[in-house]
Amino acid sequence: MSQEPEIYLDMDGVCVDFIGAAMSAQGYDPDDYLRQWKQDHAGSLFPEPLMNKTPIEFFTHKNLQTKGFWANLVPYPWFDQLFAELDRLGHVLFLTAPTGAPGCVSGKQEWLIDQFGNDFHDFIFTRHKNRLAHPNAYLVDDMPFNIKPFNQRNGIGILFPQIWNELSHIEDRVAHVVDELERAIAKSD
Repeated sequence: MSQEPEIYLDMDGVCVDFIGAAMSAQGYDPDDYLRQWKQDHAGSLFPEPLMNKTPIEFFTHKNLQTKGFWANLVPYPWFDQLFAELDRLGHVLFLTAPTGAPGCVSGKQEWLIDQFGNDFHDFIFTRHKNRLAHPNAYLVDDMPFNIKPFNQRNGIGILFPQIWNELSHIEDRVAHVVDELERAIAKSD
């Protein structure tokens, strides 16, 4: 009998709308800016001309530093379905990279506990996601720079479609990820 797959699930950009919240926290209208991003800069990791800020200025803004910012991130509409489908396929652990913000880790942990209860412990905070790669490990992440090194260390990375990556054209994100994951698991059996 084969071992249950370990499915590492990224939070920001996959489960929760970090970008929309970060835009709102800095006075941008997320609906307008995300529409423009998709229309004029699809596949671009960060549309600097649109935002009129460097990525460092945007991602280190003072309003993104507090525990409350991270604890109050809103799940995407597909979150429940995505989690249920992945949970059906293997053991899901949230694998999320902390920023340098003082409230990031404690806020993300609070978010997870709010979702799953006080005894929830299936999460790992690290920027070194590739260190967890092995042949029975599957990473679902929206950032190609996390997928590539995970694959290089014999894990299986599944890129989650978002407007800032090469899969920006895919509308049904959950179906895409589940199909890719089912194929990868079947191939490894």
